[in-house]
Amino acid sequence: MNSHVEPPPKREMGCFAKGCLLLLVFGILLVIVGVGGTFWSVRNVYLSDKPALAPETASPTGTGAVTPGETSAPAPSERSAEVRERLDTMKKAARAHERTGVELTAADINALIAANRKSSGTASVGIDGTVAQAQFSIPLERLDVPFRNALGLGDRYLNATVTIVAPPGTNASSVQLSEVTLNGHTISAGLLDWQLPGVGKSLRTYVIKYANQYGVTDGEIRDGKVILHTSGH
Repeated sequence: MNSHVEPPPKREMGCFAKGCLLLLVFGILLVIVGVGGTFWSVRNVYLSDKPALAPETASPTGTGAVTPGETSAPAPSERSAEVRERLDTMKKAARAHERTGVELTAADINALIAANRKSSGTASVGIDGTVAQAQFSIPLERLDVPFRNALGLGDRYLNATVTIVAPPGTNASSVQLSEVTLNGHTISAGLLDWQLPGVGKSLRTYVIKYANQYGVTDGEIRDGKVILHTSGH
């Protein structure tokens, strides 16, 4: 007797791949539309008609250097699978109220970005010591923005750079952006706490949501790595 077997559910790629990064960019776009003034300034000042090439990860500690015993660095797909496994392990530990942590290099995060078709080629993360910098270059045609075609923005690019410094003990409620530039123009670093026009929530609300999803209670950026912890409570 034949029985129908349901295919296994697709595995989620994690917040670094298609959640936090694209959410941040989408939030920036909503903010500049709601606060940035006229349509002309949005289209010609804050958006670009050309992509900005995402740089290679520059930090020597974040490029996935070969460790003793290895003959070569792992392929991006292999690295992303290994990183997802570590994140899943952290999530399970958090549910079991176990204190644990995970360290992510820039190469780890970039592998997660590259492994997802929605984020691949649109962002690059670099970590230098205690400073993380994410650069985005996203064609608006990739984003499901209701007013995109109506305002003729389908051919524009959102080129942004976000810098983050997170000392020990930083959590989702206290993390701050130290610098945000959009097409070369500086905008408020308090972006995480702005109310999104038409949404009513702030970007920080979603940062807290993703942190809770993985059981992350605090973290820091140190030695070229993003280090996340669960509390064990």
